[in-house]
Amino acid sequence: MGQARSLLRSGPGRPSPQGCSEGSGGKVNFAIDAPGVSNVWLLLVLPEGHEGWEKAEASEGNNEIYLRLQAKTNRTGSIWHIEVAQQAFPVKGVKYAWVLDPSLDGKGQPDPSANRIIDPYARELDSPLAGDWNVRHAKRYSPMAVVPDLRAMKDFDWQGVKSPGYHLKDLIIYEAHVRGFTRNLDSGLENWDEQAGTFLGFMAKIPYLLKLGITCVEFLPVFEFDETACPRKNPHTGEQLCNYWGYSTVAFYVPMQRFASRERASGAIIGFKTLVR
Repeated sequence: MGQARSLLRSGPGRPSPQGCSEGSGGKVNFAIDAPGVSNVWLLLVLPEGHEGWEKAEASEGNNEIYLRLQAKTNRTGSIWHIEVAQQAFPVKGVKYAWVLDPSLDGKGQPDPSANRIIDPYARELDSPLAGDWNVRHAKRYSPMAVVPDLRAMKDFDWQGVKSPGYHLKDLIIYEAHVRGFTRNLDSGLENWDEQAGTFLGFMAKIPYLLKLGITCVEFLPVFEFDETACPRKNPHTGEQLCNYWGYSTVAFYVPMQRFASRERASGAIIGFKTLVR
């Protein structure tokens, strides 16, 4: 990916905040706390269909860019950081991962078998959406972080909504599972095919909860988890069972992708914020 590398410009970056964040002049900053390592790389992967695909002359198997960080310029204490400029194409939608102390191949690049680390502060992953709940793909669940739509996240319109300010003694709490609450047809969702089992589907049932006198909803896990991480099958039907509850978080800052009803950049983030609003 020599062509893609020439289209990107990188700089020292900054140690805070950790994760992927918006920098000055449209740049994107990446930072990770990795004490005890001496060889750090940032891997960028152009997904097929990205607007930078043709400009970078990418192809299947030739869509990865490794950026090596230097301790002198890209490390502050135990935090490694690098800034990438969006020049020829936007970084939004590009997949990324950290590679720490990898074995190198003959060209001085990380060996393809090196572990790819999910950014602990990732806001979005390339995992499937709602339509692929518990679908066992040929490729095992192994998501990569994705550079989110930072502008959409920053400019989300809260429409002036503020916390209702209930005292703890006045709370009537309803505990719910986002998917389970509306996935059955008896939920009565008007747009069941598109919204059942999603953040927006739950939002549509808020009037029902208000009629019950509910003042607070406590969700079961809403962060990204692998529902396919369950080897058991229904003994009567042979149907593959799933990890339904989600108490095995993969990324604590990524709203569950299979709770997103819209296939758009940062759809799970926007959907969750819309529900909270």
